[in-house]
Amino acid sequence: MDTPVPAARALSDARGLFGGPLVEWLAVVLLCGGLAAGASWNGWLWRIDTLLYDAAMTTQRLPADPAVAVVAIDDQSLGEIGHWPWPRAVHAALIERLTAAGARVVALDILFAEPSESPAGDAALANAMRAHGRVVLPVTQGMRAAASAGEAWPLPLFAKAAAAIGHIHIELDPDGIARSVYLWEGMRRPAHPQLALAALGLFEPSAAAQYAVPAQTEADEGWRREAWFHIPFIGPPGSYPYISYVDVLRGRFEPEALAGKVVFVGATAVGMSDIVPTPTSGHARPMPGVEVHATLFGALRGDMVVQRVDRALVAPLAALTVSVLLVLMLRAGPRFTMLAGFTFLFVILLASWSLLTVEQWWLPPSGALAGSLLAYPLWSWRRLEAAQRYLDAELAALGQPAGPLGGLALPGPAMADAIDPFRERIELVREAARRERALQRFTADTLEGLPVGALVTGPDGQIRLANRQAGLLLGTADAEAQRALLAAMPWPEGGFPPGEASVEVDLPDGHSLLVSASPLADEAGRPLGAVFGLADIGPIRAAQRSREDMMYFLSHDLRSPLSALLTLLAEPAGGAKREQRMAGHARKALGMADDLLRLARAESLDPAGFAEVPLEMLVVDAADEVWANARASGIELHTQVAPEAGEDGACVLADRELVFRAVVNLLSNAIKYSSAGTEITLALVPVPGGWEIAVSDQGRGIAPEEQERLFQRFSRVGGSNARGAVGGIGLGLLMVRTVAERHGGSVRVHSKLGEGSTFTLFLPEEAGR
Repeated sequence: MDTPVPAARALSDARGLFGGPLVEWLAVVLLCGGLAAGASWNGWLWRIDTLLYDAAMTTQRLPADPAVAVVAIDDQSLGEIGHWPWPRAVHAALIERLTAAGARVVALDILFAEPSESPAGDAALANAMRAHGRVVLPVTQGMRAAASAGEAWPLPLFAKAAAAIGHIHIELDPDGIARSVYLWEGMRRPAHPQLALAALGLFEPSAAAQYAVPAQTEADEGWRREAWFHIPFIGPPGSYPYISYVDVLRGRFEPEALAGKVVFVGATAVGMSDIVPTPTSGHARPMPGVEVHATLFGALRGDMVVQRVDRALVAPLAALTVSVLLVLMLRAGPRFTMLAGFTFLFVILLASWSLLTVEQWWLPPSGALAGSLLAYPLWSWRRLEAAQRYLDAELAALGQPAGPLGGLALPGPAMADAIDPFRERIELVREAARRERALQRFTADTLEGLPVGALVTGPDGQIRLANRQAGLLLGTADAEAQRALLAAMPWPEGGFPPGEASVEVDLPDGHSLLVSASPLADEAGRPLGAVFGLADIGPIRAAQRSREDMMYFLSHDLRSPLSALLTLLAEPAGGAKREQRMAGHARKALGMADDLLRLARAESLDPAGFAEVPLEMLVVDAADEVWANARASGIELHTQVAPEAGEDGACVLADRELVFRAVVNLLSNAIKYSSAGTEITLALVPVPGGWEIAVSDQGRGIAPEEQERLFQRFSRVGGSNARGAVGGIGLGLLMVRTVAERHGGSVRVHSKLGEGSTFTLFLPEEAGR
């Protein structure tokens, strides 16, 4: 019975291990989203929200309302006027100065709840208020011990003279920071506007109308408040410039500094002012209450209302934000998951900051931040736990190798017992990775070391693997070029990748290849591509051609003179002429055999047996060898040796006999194809990197189409010269080329019809090294 392969078993185990990731993901979504919604609804993280609110408020810098001026009861004023409280006549004089300066509204942040020792001073102050006509006085909550004692009104004398009454309460959050006020407050019903709103009602009634008095329903005893308003502070204390009380009283100010403005008068001196910490000041530098009222006035007049997003919207929005983050994390990798988590935190903070500073909407972000912060570690823990289970299963499977490489021994170091299970898993992974790398290296080395070319394609036909031999045989290492060559081959069914098939192809570079293809499939039978084997059958084809040429030579060229000899032997008589003809045929057969033997020796030449050969002596000996033949043919032979060749200057490492025979072959051919009365020149000249031996004749020349096949096996140039037909079997020039190539040199020909030919043999100075 067949057993399942490890890969299939591992896949089955993985499906079992990860069968419930969606359930776990939903649990994380519910937990993190519920935390975000609950924190946003119930304000569990209000301290974080207030810190972020203060940080955002600190970053904004808004312009001060040019219609506002602050007259400060400061230390300088106390020094010049005297200790507090001042006589009411002093305040009356201030109001008269403000009236004369053209102040449009005067808001006094000073309580006048008790009569003074000077009724005349009280009357003067009341008269000054009536004369101005737009003076606002404060009302506050009276206290008796720790209990409320009703409303603390100004004296009736002053209340009747004032144009409006406003409360001066500033709301402090649980952390002691002033961030808001209630625009309407009062005993049993919110009937009194805030001091800044009361001043706005006198200065610009249309702007104050949008903050209308709430419905007045009589309630039980107690202080009632309505219209909670977050103050958009424009900066730290001093954002509204102060004018000293005493400077106004003495006339030491520019008239335009107060003309047509709302003037808030209040204490800023150390120890007597109602100072409060604000988001833009903190505890280190509190803001005087009079500047808070001035800031509130500017916000009300400019409609700069900080609206708090209702928790009924904040809670589901926080849960939705966390859910979107977890949706992105569901299919993302660890790096993207981490980046997404940090990105969401940044976006949440940026969105909350932008809404506050640009649109004056406050969206508490702590719930969404807490849910997003919790989402990353929870989801990462869930993944880590699942990955650990999967890793354990895979490590167990890796310990049981199977398949065709199951018997490959990959020994490793003995692993010591680890106290930490996680450390043990790391060691197991390290060992498995080592074995995998060794297996990959073994496979890659095996593929690269194959004596034949090997390529592997995918289902789309793209090259996935290719060894070096494949690139050499195909003439390119480029995957696209290799694929194009494979696809262009004449596969039996025409498709690519093909099925089980083999073809023989001739490449443009001259290679002849046998290409075999075999399809690849996975355990389920799905196609994975194909594997190709490439074998160079050029040497086999060359051996076949050599064998055919040899059979032709034996059956035709060599047989011809031998048959002629037998025919002459069968003649009853012939005398000296028959013997001469028999000797000619014997010499021809012997020459053919010598040519064949020399070619065979040249093809099997071993450079290890080379010795130093002086070329100038070799050239002279070759000329002597053919001199008699040239003289008998009526041809003059000239030898030219360059002066540089003297004193062993033309020595090369070579096989002297074969080089000598190559030069003799060139000379013999020149004599054979030259006419009587012409000249042949044998020259030895130095060239860069070596020496050239040139044989030039004045024969009939060689046609261009015949030059292309001069150095091929059993190739002869047709035609005849002036002395009759030209014989031979076409191995002489092939032997010359073979000798030149075995020595690292070359041979070339230059010829024109009617002008003769020049054959040049080049031998490098380092031939054979």
